[in-house]
Amino acid sequence: MSAALTYVEGVAEGLALEAAAFRAQGAFTCLWSPRRRALVCPASLRRRPGFDVAKRDSATRGWPLHLRPTGGGAVPQGPGVLNLALAFTADRTFTIEDGYRLITQIIQDAIPAGWTTGATPNSFCDGAWNLSLNRRKVVGTAQRIRPVGNGQRRILAHALILVEGDLAAGAAAVDAFHRDLSLGPIDENVHTTLDRAIPSLRDPMNTLAASLNEIAQRDILRATQHFGRRAA
Repeated sequence: MSAALTYVEGVAEGLALEAAAFRAQGAFTCLWSPRRRALVCPASLRRRPGFDVAKRDSATRGWPLHLRPTGGGAVPQGPGVLNLALAFTADRTFTIEDGYRLITQIIQDAIPAGWTTGATPNSFCDGAWNLSLNRRKVVGTAQRIRPVGNGQRRILAHALILVEGDLAAGAAAVDAFHRDLSLGPIDENVHTTLDRAIPSLRDPMNTLAASLNEIAQRDILRATQHFGRRAA
């Protein structure tokens, strides 16, 4: 199903869009950006000692904390952040690496540039499937896979894209949250935004969203058809 960019007031609304797509049947592309800032972290962090105090202190600093079902680490959300979520069903041969490969290729096709894939030490939500420009992280990724019977799996692949805006405040908010949980430091300078990395882009939020939507619809269909044939 096609989806234009949706601006939501708060992060909870965006996460609800993703949850509804994950519960549904068929292929969905969710593109959303929040107007209010917040932190989002995987639900697994609730098990860390001091989590409740860290959550309260983050809200006191002006960054309320929300939980998500996918993995990864804590990230800042707010104006200038574009979220891409793909929800679809594939057979059991579709791996988590296939999901990361799919979503990162969609982004690279939407904005052709000198992207590199790999970990970015001291970045928020660091991982092997980050996308970087000029050795600075622009995109972080996460996934959730759930069996749905008959050899099928429901996939939720998510990418957070730093398109424009102030990085310093968000990086500092994640760094403070990390300190409260005795996690590693976050360095603002290992990140950048798309509009800084590619100054020639005009209206990068909407330009990127339109390209992502078109390419995602095509590539999700191709992926599900490919893995269906491979399993046959």
